[in-house]
Amino acid sequence: MNKVLITAPYMLRERAKVEKLFSGLSLDLDWADVKERLEEDDLLPIIGKYDGIICGDDRITQSVIDAAIHLRVIVKWGTGIDSINKEYANKRNIPVCNTPGAFTNPVADTTLGMILYFARGLRQNDEIMEIGGWDKPQGYALSEKKIGIIGLGNTGTAVAKRLCAFDAMIFANDIVEKDPSIIEKYCIKMVNKEEIYEQCDFITLHCDLNESSHHLLNRKVFAKMNDSAYIINTARGPIVKEDDLIDALREGVIAGAGLDVFEHEPLPVDSLLRKMSHTILSSHNSNSSPMHWQRVHENSIKMLLKGLGIG
Repeated sequence: MNKVLITAPYMLRERAKVEKLFSGLSLDLDWADVKERLEEDDLLPIIGKYDGIICGDDRITQSVIDAAIHLRVIVKWGTGIDSINKEYANKRNIPVCNTPGAFTNPVADTTLGMILYFARGLRQNDEIMEIGGWDKPQGYALSEKKIGIIGLGNTGTAVAKRLCAFDAMIFANDIVEKDPSIIEKYCIKMVNKEEIYEQCDFITLHCDLNESSHHLLNRKVFAKMNDSAYIINTARGPIVKEDDLIDALREGVIAGAGLDVFEHEPLPVDSLLRKMSHTILSSHNSNSSPMHWQRVHENSIKMLLKGLGIG
């Protein structure tokens, strides 16, 4: 019988529901005790006994893959596979599967919500009312704002679609040439990153995490931005150099940040980001959606079975 390790936190959170999806399948399942991810040291002692794994952001390194002597398939629950050494897994003839575009809509919705939160001054208005005040801080319509999208893939395009409905001025950059019909449909102006840094009021990140995007936003880049600019990151934490972001916020180099992802997760309790009034934070939760989670549960199991040769 094939032995399978499940470490994906979202499956663990809905274990009873997921177990029903496995019902009737001849699999020996082990459910890991994990809150966010398993590190290399957690996996090395155990991975050798498994034929398949459905993982989250676990550190599946070359050493882990070498130790996985029976492993025939790695399934990433969701989209991002930057924590998996896919190239080495492929050399070992171990397929790495994921679900591209799995959370396009909920992540795009969260991104738009963060942008509106800052543009409409929702925190300022609420704080005034909470202390018994009655004042009218200035807010802005999105049609007054230039919004830069870095990474115009599935989620970046979905964000552009939403912003187009608000008549926002949309700038975008991507290393891959895009379909001209999409660019025209959503009134997107394709520009280089420098133009986004220098001109945009909001800069929202939707690129993959790789060598070229690691610490893409850093002290040098923040210095190019307007002091009224906001950073939105619902992609991957290490795209932003967090210490430099904190300095930029403290020094007023930029106006604020909406963050769903961080360099180190969970975000340390003593992180200064938690204490800043010009940030809005969530715990890597922009994919939250019962419907989309269910689809990924089902697709992950389907890919697992195929990889094990029983699908």
